[in-house]
Amino acid sequence: MARFIDELKRTHDCGALRESDIGTEVVLFGWVQSRRDHGGCIFIDLRDRAGLTQVVFDPAVDKNPFDVGDRARPEWVVGLRGTVRDRGAMRNPKMATGAVEVVAHEAVVFNRAETPPFEIADDIDTNEEKRLEYRFLDLRRPQLQQNLIRRSKLYQATRGYLADNGFLEVETPFLVKYTPGGARNFLVPSRLYPASFYALAESPQLFK
Repeated sequence: MARFIDELKRTHDCGALRESDIGTEVVLFGWVQSRRDHGGCIFIDLRDRAGLTQVVFDPAVDKNPFDVGDRARPEWVVGLRGTVRDRGAMRNPKMATGAVEVVAHEAVVFNRAETPPFEIADDIDTNEEKRLEYRFLDLRRPQLQQNLIRRSKLYQATRGYLADNGFLEVETPFLVKYTPGGARNFLVPSRLYPASFYALAESPQLFK
């Protein structure tokens, strides 16, 4: 693990590799989206906020990364060094990186994870209450990630335009989760969840 932290740096995002990268040695970091054991080789879809890349763990190439691929499970955080190659007839037109895959030469597990309560994918079959309970996982789904990215770009463009035209940004009160404490909170009932409340932020400093 120390080698990946001290020596190897990420060269590409998981959604960036294309045919022009074939033959290139790359270093990727991300979450395991899915894992498939085809007997001789193990295939992993590695995910970060930029997209997915298929990674091949072949014991005939190197035993060490194969052991990592054999142990890895969904949402484990891994890093790897490998070479980009053409997927040939097995190309996946549904993926931006579907024309290529990475053959792992070196791999490490940064962090293990428990099995998530639902798959981190757009076509999940779970109710809204479960999604809200595990909101930190729900926000990793591609559709919601794109919503966050679009909103961020919109905010940046709006702030830039207003700042260029002499406007001043002022912080205004906003509602947060109620946390009991010594101060008296200003409570606002929730419309969707009876007997639940929001509260105005108490902190006098910038909200954290």
